[in-house]
Amino acid sequence: MYPDVAIVGAGPIGLATARAAAEAGARVLVVEKKPEGGASSCCTGLVSPGTLSVLGTTSQCVLQEIRALRIHLPSGRQIELRSNRLKAVTIDRLKLEQELLRNARTAGAEVHYCTDATGARAKTLDVRSSDGDLQFHPAVIIGADGPHSRVATWFSFEQPSQFAAAIQVELDAVAGTRDWVDVFVGRGVAPGFFGWSVPAEKGILRVGLGVLPPHTPEEYLNRLLTKHYPATHIRSRSAGWIPLAPVSAPAKSGVLLVGDAAGQTKPLSGGGLYTGGLCARIGGETAARIAQSPENDDVPDSYASRCRDAIGKEQAFGRSMSDHLSRLSDADIESIAAVLDDPSLLQFMADEADIDGFHRLPDQLASEPRLWSALLRIIPLLGSL
Repeated sequence: MYPDVAIVGAGPIGLATARAAAEAGARVLVVEKKPEGGASSCCTGLVSPGTLSVLGTTSQCVLQEIRALRIHLPSGRQIELRSNRLKAVTIDRLKLEQELLRNARTAGAEVHYCTDATGARAKTLDVRSSDGDLQFHPAVIIGADGPHSRVATWFSFEQPSQFAAAIQVELDAVAGTRDWVDVFVGRGVAPGFFGWSVPAEKGILRVGLGVLPPHTPEEYLNRLLTKHYPATHIRSRSAGWIPLAPVSAPAKSGVLLVGDAAGQTKPLSGGGLYTGGLCARIGGETAARIAQSPENDDVPDSYASRCRDAIGKEQAFGRSMSDHLSRLSDADIESIAAVLDDPSLLQFMADEADIDGFHRLPDQLASEPRLWSALLRIIPLLGSL
């Protein structure tokens, strides 16, 4: 095959990018060092229903519907936000990837597993597989190979400026349908980030947390499990890095970064399937344009600009809020929670907050005069940070 576009990484974002590029008329090759269906990264699988539409997939990967959030404060007190509306779903990551793979291949992309990209330079990609060492000469190389991307290193891209170290286990739980997610906060729980418990298949929970360096997540997870899930059988364990800041220039001549490789995540939650999916479409279309019109020098800048238009506001808001929240002491958290624990305010946030669009929440709150008194009590607390 003589590809126009070569993509390193066959995770959800790499496969979505491949489909977009193929549908735009490019000959696409995807290489993935893991076997098909191999172990995925540390992914909670908690997404908005809209994420599946962005990725172009059906609901067949959905495991549970989520309508509520329980926040566990450092003191042990809980705050619950519950809505009658569907707020999120948990998914089977393997089923999602299988559908994305079918979609990419149907669009015309070639996807090769157990094929490791070993090096790259301008319009040249070196790979190693069971067939030996091979070399391809695409017009565009796309790095969809996750945090600490090798493609980014080969082409001297900057790395995201901040990462959270994350760890997660799948463990047995009481069987039954559960429509809420637990979030655990506090400096002694997950410094700089948070912990989570998310329902997967019936009788299985995904429990994990992230921390900011120099902390390491293992000891904090052990504490969380001992306190909340003692004597529970652990089925599996995974760990990884979550980029919390974007790469400011995710494109160069003939090279694009997408997904976690470009830091295209939501800093507040660390989720990357929705934001990465939006940029995968843009990246695939951009790569096809470059292949068809290689003399067009403004295409890399256009890719960066379109990605900022798509996800920039959410990333900027999330980064600002994340920076503020990471500096909170446990006493600060308790003080803010005491103000937030207002039935009208909690119900409004439960109904109106969008996990893909938290940047819209301040304007939504400001448009509700009945909530102003509670909001005015929060501002001095935030201003003291």
